[in-house]
Amino acid sequence: MKTQLIATAAAAAFFALTGAAQAQTVGHVGANYSRAEIDAGALGDTDADVFQGEGAVAFDVGSSLRGAVDGSVTNFDADGGDATTWAVTGHLNKTFEGGLAGGFVGVNKSDDVTLWAVGAEAQYNVAPKTTLYGQVGYGQSDDLDDVDFWAGRAELRYFITDTFKVQGTAGYTKADAKGGDLDIWNIGADAEYQFAGTPWSVTGAYEHGEMDDADLKADIFKIGLRYTFGGTLRDRDQAGASLGSTTNLFGGTLGQSVIAAAGAF
Repeated sequence: MKTQLIATAAAAAFFALTGAAQAQTVGHVGANYSRAEIDAGALGDTDADVFQGEGAVAFDVGSSLRGAVDGSVTNFDADGGDATTWAVTGHLNKTFEGGLAGGFVGVNKSDDVTLWAVGAEAQYNVAPKTTLYGQVGYGQSDDLDDVDFWAGRAELRYFITDTFKVQGTAGYTKADAKGGDLDIWNIGADAEYQFAGTPWSVTGAYEHGEMDDADLKADIFKIGLRYTFGGTLRDRDQAGASLGSTTNLFGGTLGQSVIAAAGAF
């Protein structure tokens, strides 16, 4: 029942957002490659190549409301095989001087696992060149024996210029299952540079994640290329086109690799 309610809310939100989209849009499309080094404790170490296509778009809905949709397709290629996940998140926020606040619904799906999510988010300019973003959410999957996920994530973005951004992130996820709980936390740092006079930018990132109860750790190194439309990196940030996705919220790359593996094996 909980999954059906979240799915209904997600469908309603996506139809409303896409129907209200205006011509004035800001967003990006991109491709990333990551190398994940995973330490599974007594089970040994493994490496994974992670390939991802992703994008996001934000638009005015009216009455000081902003809508946004982001999506990704991610392939995990590890020693034991490969798996693919698809994710879409819809956002609807009320804008105010220096920020925005609202909520999101989304879905994250691998071959045999579907995770539905809903939550709240807010963004505020704490300084002229600094943006603080926070996100909390609940996720549920019938395919994982009715596991409930509770997660929170924060991002602090600093714009050296309108075309050069550095960012720090931190997140925590609790998976509440019938057989017990799992805690996942992750921290990271990344940078993005947009070439002057062009829509193209390059990204680089590092992320560390741990699942203490399962003695699982991961270090992820990522590079990427993006095409931004509608303005600069700062314009994208202020328009609400850089909000958090369900992919990042629930455990980051480590959490997504676990979901992908659950669907593949």
